[in-house]
Amino acid sequence: MLTLDVVRIALILTMMGYASYSDFRFREVSDKLWVLCGSIGAIITTYDFTIAGLSNYTFLGLISIGLSAAVAFGLYYARLYGGADAKALTAISVIMPIYWPAAAIHPFTAIHSFMNGLLISAVLPVSFAVYNLIRILKGDKIFEGLEHEPALRKVLACFFGTLCENARGKKFWMPMEDVLEGKRRFTFNIFVDFEPQIDRDRAWLTPGIPLLVFITCGFIVSVFYGDLLGLMLHKLLNV
Repeated sequence: MLTLDVVRIALILTMMGYASYSDFRFREVSDKLWVLCGSIGAIITTYDFTIAGLSNYTFLGLISIGLSAAVAFGLYYARLYGGADAKALTAISVIMPIYWPAAAIHPFTAIHSFMNGLLISAVLPVSFAVYNLIRILKGDKIFEGLEHEPALRKVLACFFGTLCENARGKKFWMPMEDVLEGKRRFTFNIFVDFEPQIDRDRAWLTPGIPLLVFITCGFIVSVFYGDLLGLMLHKLLNV
């Protein structure tokens, strides 16, 4: 691995590590972090492109930055995640536009870090489904008060969260239910970027794990293991 790549990786890990902690602990990330790390990354990348000259590497790098920023802020304006996530992906693309992990489909660092993060986050729904199934088999009435809900909505709820006994005392967890027309109903609002108040002790909740945590994990996996989507395609196609 080239020395410049080591510096870039260290900078991204420092940036994303602090951002993940700040987002998880305080539910906000200062814009100063993105400006500082992005500026350092811009200097490194400008130097790198200057040395490379008008080459395919420089061309791909510029495409990476433009495409990553477009995707990042496109998803933000579509309200699919928060502004910090868009800024993080853009900063990653500026710091390290090009990287070829194992089995990579493309070299765009920010995008395969994001995709890896999404795949890693899929572990949560599977874990919740298994946990809730065990509770049901043990006879725990996890749908008490929600018996009127359709079976499909109950199944979806089992993938997104679980019934918590001390719901009001759960920090950084969000309610998955609301009272509509006098009845408790499941709600699956993935666009909420604040913490709604939980008004009962026994309620269905979902953990508010910031996407930044998964993007950070996705970047680490990308650098030290590979592109998960590419690896899966290689396995499926026996390439």
